[in-house]
Amino acid sequence: MDWQSLTVVSSVISFGTLENLFPFFTFKESFDKRVYTNLVLGLINALTNSFTVALLLNWIWQQTLWFGIFHFINSPVLKIVLSFFLLDGYMYGWHRLMHTLPIAWRFHKVHHTELLMNTSTAYRFHPVEAILANLPKLFLIWLFGITLQNLLLYEVLLACELIFHHSNWAIPLKIDRYLSCFIVTPNYHRSHHSQLKKEATSNYASFFTIWDILFKSYNYPQSPKTIKLGLFPVKKELNLINLLKLPF
Repeated sequence: MDWQSLTVVSSVISFGTLENLFPFFTFKESFDKRVYTNLVLGLINALTNSFTVALLLNWIWQQTLWFGIFHFINSPVLKIVLSFFLLDGYMYGWHRLMHTLPIAWRFHKVHHTELLMNTSTAYRFHPVEAILANLPKLFLIWLFGITLQNLLLYEVLLACELIFHHSNWAIPLKIDRYLSCFIVTPNYHRSHHSQLKKEATSNYASFFTIWDILFKSYNYPQSPKTIKLGLFPVKKELNLINLLKLPF
């Protein structure tokens, strides 16, 4: 197993264990019913992206017509930092767009139908959204010349962060609030999954919360325990087939 897979799997096991030992909300469904649909969606998304995004990335890194803006920067450390913030800023913009455009929301609401957030919720995305989210990112990778190593570093750390902030781990409130000044935390992201529009239309950041602070969408919940998750009302059983059909 390579270091990327080992890191992500370790985070799934670690945060999955913590959310069961120290749950924020009491789980009302069995483990398999909670995670099965989300993990299948994650597998579908991984397979579809491997046949589309991976091929395009391979072309970008093999072409010699343009090496990217970062090619003119000599410092490897600066390239890492700039790549990380560029990709993270893009994720903020994309996420906010998914809540703003009606047609985009039709696909993104699959993620927000989750009633019991847990580590597997990090994989609960419609395949159409999962593919489309990567297309503008490919342009940024080409334009700025983001290397494979720097892209992998961001993607792996982002994967771990997504698992962390979707987890049902009950972090002490003071620690959660402090960390949310820098990175997305479980309470911070639970607010984004709230049924209340004011809360759901804030906290769009994926890794660093600086984007929410800069663009006036930072909103730490006053009473995290009172947050009601999901979309209301839900009129049908949210099995795999219904989630895939939901946008249509």
